[in-house]
Amino acid sequence: MENKTGKYFKYAIGEIILVVIGILIALSINNWNEQRKENQKEQIILRRLEKEFKANKEQLISKINQRNNIINNCKRLLYFYSEPKKAKRDSMMFFLSSILPTTFDPIQNDFVLSGTIEILKNEELKQLLVNWSTDVIQLQEVEQMFLRYAEQDLFSYTTEIGIRRDILYHFWNQAQPGMLESNQVTNLISQKSNLKAQTKEDLLADPRLEGLIAQSLIYNMFNNEEAETLMKRIKYILQVLNTEIKE
Repeated sequence: MENKTGKYFKYAIGEIILVVIGILIALSINNWNEQRKENQKEQIILRRLEKEFKANKEQLISKINQRNNIINNCKRLLYFYSEPKKAKRDSMMFFLSSILPTTFDPIQNDFVLSGTIEILKNEELKQLLVNWSTDVIQLQEVEQMFLRYAEQDLFSYTTEIGIRRDILYHFWNQAQPGMLESNQVTNLISQKSNLKAQTKEDLLADPRLEGLIAQSLIYNMFNNEEAETLMKRIKYILQVLNTEIKE
């Protein structure tokens, strides 16, 4: 009897061990499967982030280029104040027509607010994404400074001295192909003003207009400095993403 009891206990213990091993194997397989799903989700998020930041990079490059164009045209206008004989009224109107505020409007996802960011394993990447909104706001704040200045000072003054229609004519006549598809719009200002307007000499003798141009130059240079800082951040985020994305 004792021999049979001993064999029974050994058998029972063996069965228990087999059951425990089976449970552990099942848990291991389940954990592996869950981890695989988490990894797949992470890769989907990483690829989406890469796509978004590449788009943000392209948009920011476009904004920087637009501001560089404004900066160069402001410099040309100020050169005319130093060399008035080389100035032409139409050229002044065209350069003035380029002085328009441009703002960065990036793709913003809800990964941080929704908590989805916690799926990411790279802690540095998570911190970069948390800080991203703050980095964007810093640029947008300085962009808004020039936007308010252009609306309240530059645009109102060029309207006051009677050259706004001519500026808009040159904007639609020459600047619009770079901004809109030419087959979608026509020049809404069909011709320049027939009213008595400021001559080239009048414009080049106007210290307030000269000051407005100089201030516009400074604002856009400052905005591009902020934009270049943000560009470095985008490039670094893309670099980190590239190390995390698996082919």
